[in-house]
Amino acid sequence: MAGELTNETVARLRAAGLRATRPRLAVTEALRAMGGHHTADDVHAHLVEHGIALPRTSVYNSLVALAALGVVLRADVGPGAAVYEVADIWHHHFVCRRCGRVSDVPCLAGAKPCLTPGDDVGQIDEAQVIFRGTCRHCLAESGPAGPDEPRSAPSG
Repeated sequence: MAGELTNETVARLRAAGLRATRPRLAVTEALRAMGGHHTADDVHAHLVEHGIALPRTSVYNSLVALAALGVVLRADVGPGAAVYEVADIWHHHFVCRRCGRVSDVPCLAGAKPCLTPGDDVGQIDEAQVIFRGTCRHCLAESGPAGPDEPRSAPSG
């Protein structure tokens, strides 16, 4: 699977006119191995833990380039750092106000941009929806939350 991912990532980078650099490949492989939603710092820590020495700046720059290509998906889930994941299928996110868990929500349209604004604002290529509320795990533990209930930091 890692070899298939590397080949796919190399092909996507080259098709976009970018080199398949060691940092870009390492970051993509790390996100795939980690699964879920992670900050750039999480990715850097994972790489260090696995003996891959990359400057933090290289991780950030790689994530920006990979997100621009659609190889990874960037989600701005609220206060704090954005989270990233491997972009296999376009989708939206749900953020629990209690525990901070970030979950995938299927896009009903199936492709981006799945929403269009009412006014002509220009050419839109992406629309992200962030749902917020109380996840099913927290509801099972203690019932519904109020709309202003504080939330924890996001977790993968």
